[in-house]
Amino acid sequence: MDCLPKKSEVLLDEEIEKQEFVKIINSIYKQECYIYAVIPEWEEELFNEHSNDFIIINKIRFTLTRIFPRTIGFLGYVKDRKKQYIYEFYLRSTTMDFLVFSETDVTQHLNILNGEELRYLQHI
Repeated sequence: MDCLPKKSEVLLDEEIEKQEFVKIINSIYKQECYIYAVIPEWEEELFNEHSNDFIIINKIRFTLTRIFPRTIGFLGYVKDRKKQYIYEFYLRSTTMDFLVFSETDVTQHLNILNGEELRYLQHI
């Protein structure tokens, strides 16, 4: 049986500084960190900032919990070796329904996900 990665939950101050946040992340993820996300199409600033590094796997049309009506989200990831993007994604986590930080590389499985499967994962 495969060993599942350890799940960590850390309570943060609402106004945590970038340096302190990255320090906490470095204590959890010793190597690189994968950032998996569905970025809503209207998050143009985030796309522009990370357009060279955010790898889009799939364009998904579905209802994001915090957005009405249906919108398009871009499913993808960033392999953040230096932990340079993780704070910006964290700051936008309140406007993104699907955001996961992980040390596990599951990028080869992302292309099989669709809107229905993401809604299911959201409720786990």
